[in-house]
Amino acid sequence: MVHIKKVEIFGFKSFGFKNTIVDFEPGLVSISGPNGSGKSNILDAITFALGENKPTVMRAPSLRALMHDIEGAARRGPKLARTSVHFDNTDRSIPVDSDSVTITREMSEKGENIYYLNKNKVQRNKILDLMNLANAGLNQINNVQQGTVQRISEMNGEEKRQVIEDLIGLSDFDEKKRDAEKQLTIADQKLAIALAKMGEVKKRIDELEEDRNNKLRYDLIERELNRYRAISAASNLKSIVDQKFSKQKTLNSLNSEKKHFDLERTVIRKQRTDIQKEKDDFMDEANRYNHAKSKIETDLSAFQQTFDTAASNIITSNKRLTFINTRLPELSKSLKIFDDQHESLESQIIDLKEKITILREKRRLLDDESRITSSKRSDVLKKQSHVSTQKHDVDNKIEKLTNKKNHTKLLVGKLDSDIVDIDEKITSNKVKQEKHSLNLELLQKQRIKLERAISNHKQGIQEINNRLKNFTLKKSAIEKNIYEITELINASSKGADKYETKIKFVKGIMHEDYSISKLKHNSDNLGIEGLVYEILRWDKKYERAIMAVCADWIKAVVVQDFSTLVSLAEFVQEKKLPKLKIIPLQSIPDFKAELPSDSDVIGLLSDYVSCDEKFKKLKTLLFGNVILSKSRNSAIRLSQLGFKTITLEGEFFEAKNTALVIDTNSKISKLTKIINMSDSVVGLQSMILSLRNTLQKKKNTVKKYDDYIKSHEKRLSISVSGMTVANNSNLDLKKKITVAKETLTQFTSRNINLTRKKERLTREFITQNSQLESIESQIKLVKENYAEPQMDSLANELTLLNNKLVNQENTARPMKAELQENQDKLATLMADNTRTRSEKNTARHEYSTLNQEKYTLEIGIRRSEKEKEDANNELIKLREKEQELITTSGTSVEKQQEFDLKLEKLRDKIDGFTKEIGNRERKSDSFDRDISDLDQRESKIKSLLQKFGYDETIDVFDVESIVQSLEKEQDRMKISLNSGSPLQYVQISQGYKTSSDHKNTLQEERNTIVAFIESVEKDKRQTFLDAFDTVDKQVRDAFSKMTGGNAWLELENEDDIFASGLNYILQFPNKPKRESTSISGGEKSLAATVFVLALQKLNPSPFYMFDEVDAHLDAPNAEKLSKIIKERSQGSQFIMVSLKDSVVEKAKLIYGVFPKNGVSNVIKYKDKHMLSFQEESSITT
Repeated sequence: MVHIKKVEIFGFKSFGFKNTIVDFEPGLVSISGPNGSGKSNILDAITFALGENKPTVMRAPSLRALMHDIEGAARRGPKLARTSVHFDNTDRSIPVDSDSVTITREMSEKGENIYYLNKNKVQRNKILDLMNLANAGLNQINNVQQGTVQRISEMNGEEKRQVIEDLIGLSDFDEKKRDAEKQLTIADQKLAIALAKMGEVKKRIDELEEDRNNKLRYDLIERELNRYRAISAASNLKSIVDQKFSKQKTLNSLNSEKKHFDLERTVIRKQRTDIQKEKDDFMDEANRYNHAKSKIETDLSAFQQTFDTAASNIITSNKRLTFINTRLPELSKSLKIFDDQHESLESQIIDLKEKITILREKRRLLDDESRITSSKRSDVLKKQSHVSTQKHDVDNKIEKLTNKKNHTKLLVGKLDSDIVDIDEKITSNKVKQEKHSLNLELLQKQRIKLERAISNHKQGIQEINNRLKNFTLKKSAIEKNIYEITELINASSKGADKYETKIKFVKGIMHEDYSISKLKHNSDNLGIEGLVYEILRWDKKYERAIMAVCADWIKAVVVQDFSTLVSLAEFVQEKKLPKLKIIPLQSIPDFKAELPSDSDVIGLLSDYVSCDEKFKKLKTLLFGNVILSKSRNSAIRLSQLGFKTITLEGEFFEAKNTALVIDTNSKISKLTKIINMSDSVVGLQSMILSLRNTLQKKKNTVKKYDDYIKSHEKRLSISVSGMTVANNSNLDLKKKITVAKETLTQFTSRNINLTRKKERLTREFITQNSQLESIESQIKLVKENYAEPQMDSLANELTLLNNKLVNQENTARPMKAELQENQDKLATLMADNTRTRSEKNTARHEYSTLNQEKYTLEIGIRRSEKEKEDANNELIKLREKEQELITTSGTSVEKQQEFDLKLEKLRDKIDGFTKEIGNRERKSDSFDRDISDLDQRESKIKSLLQKFGYDETIDVFDVESIVQSLEKEQDRMKISLNSGSPLQYVQISQGYKTSSDHKNTLQEERNTIVAFIESVEKDKRQTFLDAFDTVDKQVRDAFSKMTGGNAWLELENEDDIFASGLNYILQFPNKPKRESTSISGGEKSLAATVFVLALQKLNPSPFYMFDEVDAHLDAPNAEKLSKIIKERSQGSQFIMVSLKDSVVEKAKLIYGVFPKNGVSNVIKYKDKHMLSFQEESSITT
């Protein structure tokens, strides 16, 4: 088992600068000694060595205060504090491969700390880690100091709970939970981002689905437009060919005119060249005159510049000379002032130096006197120390008696205070008893009110729950209805959108059919019976034949009579509808064709068409004269005979073979049928709108029910909270009533006990007061038997010497101040003198420089005036030569003007021809560009036609209206068209699936973290409850052993352990149970000691240090505590500082500590009965 074998102490607190060794053994070790002897410092030395850095734990204001200072003046060499703790490590509990582990800590005078492990230097953290691994790290449970028990006795419930948490390391659970909560926050953020992205992607998918449909529709229109544009382009191609031929003819004419003008311009250019040559010969002669003139002008410019430069230099130099003449007298005056200042400062410096020398000499003499006085004082102190040593024995006797006297005084004072305190408590208890009686009545009245409130809350909660159930059922039914309506709307919308898109397209390319369909909306008002293809019916077998015969009339409008036809025609013109065929039934003549006798004749085509009776004339009109033939040959043969014939394949022959119509797709236009579906689509859309309105109303109703449910849930929460509060309050009231009743009983019992205690304390007070008078007589007797005239003489002499030293110091202080003041003045004067010399040198240098510059300027001015005069003379001569040249050059100018006039006329002619040529060239370029553009347009049109499988021979017609209609629709679609939507739709749909998978992964991660947090909280709670049960069991056992009573722990709130505290309940024998905070001082100390012992079992340490934990216990309880510690010392080492005999008697090893000359000394007692004898001998020695 790990235990402390030995402690070495050097220069630590009351232990002097010699190595003090204290040996220990396993089991209970007792340390005893008088107050102030330093016995607790042994425990502080162990605490210091094991790495404690808080000086207050070792009862010191700072770490440096731990260093021994009583012998400091006599010690040679550096001061330091050092403690070493030697552990038995045979079981290797401390993870160091050695049977013995020594931990040493040294602290220098500067406060620097060094740690050693088996004489090897290490860091403090390593020491702490090793001790923690051996479960030997110091804390307030295994290192119980003076006052710790008192602090624990004052702890509230939450602080007691926190002590248990710290011992079992619940902070590790909190750290895990914090880390997990950080991960949970990150996971929630990632999940929120993933959900937000999925929402955006889903929204984007819905948008892209619509964009994709629009793109497909757009591509269809684009293909139709390309076809119609190709037809339009073929029409434009012929116009382009005609334009190109016309422009090529005009271009040839322009090129011919340009060639003629170019020849004329060449002749005139030759004439201009001859005249220019004559002018150049003349100009060579004139240039010679110009060269001479140029040279004169150059010379004039050079001499003028020389003249101007000299004049400028003279002006500038004169200005500078004026400044110098002004500045020189000023500098001369400044130099005189500087000389005066320098002389004055030198004089002051000499005076101050002399004064400082005198003061220094006086100070030296005074210092010599102080040294002599200090030497005499040291001799007196040595004599006084010798006398003090002789007096030590007497002082020890007086000190013992004084300690005893002080102890008795404290006891007498405490008894007197306790008596007064008991009187106050009796009075206070009576007042409190009356107060609690009134409080009990009030609590009982409040309980009646709370029980009524609880009943009302129960009824309200039942009513709200019934309403919530009703609202929830109604809401569920409506939500189911909403789902069904939504599904119906979605299905209907898809169908409507599908056909609406088709109808929209058909309206653009079959405007005529659409217009006819629109007429049907007013069929009743307009008298329309219907369309031909709606009235007539036929078998699919004859569809091709029927369509070939009546293709032009199949969409005709059928009316009853001619007047209706006229009204309808006026309506069509008014609405500007396209062409319309109308058949009035009453205007159809009755006739019946004769069938030819031919075996290939099937019959009249009208016989194979069915309709209502009133429309038979219509059938006869369209098909009554058309013979249905079996084959083409027979149809041709019958046509030659004068009959209209048709084959089943749709080959229609007019009479006499005048025309042939072939139907290759014998179906009524699908586009026409689609148009006729538009009414149904409008009806469907109307129904969808109605359903959406109904759906919105249902959603509003659901929202209303949601509001009802939230409102009632809020009311329910308030009612439940109210009832919970009322129930809790009722329970609290019951407890308070019970406590109030018990308290009243306790006050009555307590006053009786206090009265008895007061009588006992009064008797003891009289006894102790008598003993105090006896001790004071003994002290007086000892002092009278000891004469100390020598001490008085030495003291008087020391006083005189101290006074003399003080006087000398007082005399030296103003002298030092005066010397310092003069030295400061001297430094200031010397600095001013240095500055004055510097300024004087600067002024002298400037004066010399300006004199030199003045001389240089005067010479320069004279030189510039000479240059100016010479330049002026040269200028006069050159201007005379210039005037002569001007006179001789007058005639040459007139001849030059004549040449220029001829050349100007020829230049104008050339410019005229050039302008005409340029106009032709510009026109030619324009025509070239036009022809090139036409060629490009022709090429593009041919490429376009080729792209669509056509050439320039294609039949053309007017497609402008169709193209405009399709382009308008395309332009409308282009605003919101997304060209890449089909591909994007596929890509984003795939991305949405990936995001969904990622979201599921993040959700799983979040669930894992949540589960981990729940497990950590569960483990933390269970760990605490296990520890709580252990401490509770130990409290019960220890309290029962010490008092024979009962004690236990209770959780204030088991539902929320870590937000509440724990109650420490005690029941002393023959007394009611009470909370640990509401018992007397002695009982509190006992309860706190039991709590400490219980906590020690929670996390057992190999050794414990107790510093007077039994100080406040009476003899019986101290005896019981020592028994418990004796039992526990079988498994752990207990080092206990105590003044109780019960601890000494049960200790395996006993140490005594006593002071000598202010230094603690340690004695080991082999015989337990020697302790009292040893104390007596130390007094009488």
